[in-house]
Amino acid sequence: MLWLILTLSLASVNCFEPKPDIGVPSGLLPHCPGAAKNATIADSSMPLLQVIIQRLTDTGVYRRSIPIKSAYKAILSDKKFDLSKKTVFYAVGFWDSSVFPHSLAMANGYSKRGYNVLMSETFHFLTYIYPKSVRLSRVIGQQFGKLFVKLTQAGLRPENLELVGTSLGAHIVSHAAKYYQSVTGKKPFRLTGLDPAGPCFRGLPAEEKVTPTDAEHVDVIHTNIDGFGIAERLGHVDFYANGGEYQPGDVPYIPCLVICSHIRSLLYWWIALDNPKKFIAMKCDSIQDARSAKCYNNTELNYAGLETDFDKPGIYYLPTDNEFPYYMGKKGLKEENEIYTTVSRNINADDDFMA
Repeated sequence: MLWLILTLSLASVNCFEPKPDIGVPSGLLPHCPGAAKNATIADSSMPLLQVIIQRLTDTGVYRRSIPIKSAYKAILSDKKFDLSKKTVFYAVGFWDSSVFPHSLAMANGYSKRGYNVLMSETFHFLTYIYPKSVRLSRVIGQQFGKLFVKLTQAGLRPENLELVGTSLGAHIVSHAAKYYQSVTGKKPFRLTGLDPAGPCFRGLPAEEKVTPTDAEHVDVIHTNIDGFGIAERLGHVDFYANGGEYQPGDVPYIPCLVICSHIRSLLYWWIALDNPKKFIAMKCDSIQDARSAKCYNNTELNYAGLETDFDKPGIYYLPTDNEFPYYMGKKGLKEENEIYTTVSRNINADDDFMA
C-alpha cells in the first residue's frame, strides 16, 4: 500500500472537516460549451457503429461483430440468442473497445450467468477529441435504443433488458433507455453506470445524462467523482467506493490516481459478478459523509452487484481493499478496517521516529 495515495485520497478524512472558505471542488471540465449541440452520424460512417454478440461455448468464446443497421436481423437469426432470457447490453467508454480485455471479461461474466450478451463497438466515434465524443453520445445511444425497441417488438420483454455502461458508455445507455421509453412507454429493467463520465456532463441537464428515471432500477458505482467521474447522485442506489474519488493502489509506489480510479469501477463490477454479496456497503446521510467515510454508524447495508436491493435506495459508502479481488465483505463494515487510515496507522505505529 502506498503512502502517496494515502496523502492524496479524499477518503482518508476521519479527522478532517471540509472548510467552506476553501471552496467545493467543481470537478474536471464541469462545463463544455456546445456539448449538448446536435450531432449526426453520416451514412458512410454508420457501418462502423457495431453491436457485438458474445457468449461462452463448450469450445471457447463465440463472438460476432455486426453493423448496427444489420444487428436486428442477425440477432433474430442467431439460434443461440433466446429472446425469452435476460439480455444485457454493455456499452464501452471513451477511447475504449469491445476487444479490450476488460470488455471481454465483462461479457463472459454475464454469459456465465445465462444472459444473452450484446456489446457496443464505438471506437471510431469515441476517439474524437472528448467534447466532440460527448456530443455523439446522444445519437449513438438512440441508435442502440432503436435496436432494443425492435427486439422488444420481436419478443424481448422490458423486464429482461439490462443496460450497463462504463464512463461515457453510461450516458450512451442512458440515451438508449430514454429513446426506448419514448417509443415503447416502458423502461428497461435495470441500468448500471460504472463511474459515469463527469467531464462536460456536470453542468448538463438531466435529459443529457444518467438519471433514476432511465430504468426501473438504476444503480451507479462512483470511483473518481472529481476527475473523470461525477459526484452527483444519478441512480436509485449510488455507491461511493472509498469515498468515490481515489481508490487504494495495489502496485507498490504507484498511486491509483485519476485513470486508475476511474476504471476501477468496472473491475469492482466484474469481480462482483463472480462474488455475489461480497461488496458490502453502508448507507450514508449525504454525499459529503460518503466522501469523508462517516457512515460507519449506519446499520442499513446494501450490496454492489447483481444483488443490489433497490428497496433500499440512497447513498452508500463502499469500502474496498487495496488488492485484488478488492472486496472486504463484513470486515469492511468495521471502521478500524478502513483501508486508508489502517495503513497510515500501521506506517506510524512507532511512538518516536528517527530519520
